[in-house]
Amino acid sequence: MPVLKNAKVVGAPFSNKNDIVRVIYDFSVDGGQIEDNTVFTADGVVLVKCIGAYVHVAPVGTGATIDLGKGASGVQFISTEAITSFTLNAFYASESANFITLADGEVINMGVATAALTAGKLEFIFEICQA
Repeated sequence: MPVLKNAKVVGAPFSNKNDIVRVIYDFSVDGGQIEDNTVFTADGVVLVKCIGAYVHVAPVGTGATIDLGKGASGVQFISTEAITSFTLNAFYASESANFITLADGEVINMGVATAALTAGKLEFIFEICQA
């Protein structure tokens, strides 16, 4: 499974502190193949909530969809959304306001499906806290 060039490893913050983690998918760096791309990997047990995605460059790809969630084909945060929903300079809110638990070594993936992307730059914003 490919890993985004800007992917992170996240661990549980100290005590009651929550962390905001931003990870960028950039077609010019990461490509746009039909596949799951690791956004970040948990280093220890953490709780994760996706705040949403900011669109720096609108994704392009006839019929392409994007999903975002836990593991392969995860859809907890974005469930198979047509790329036409991601418009330039817009903020796409996560479909869930809930935290999910990641065990040590588990990943959050961004999936590209149906058709490959030929452009796009999305900044995913997450809140991470201790489990």
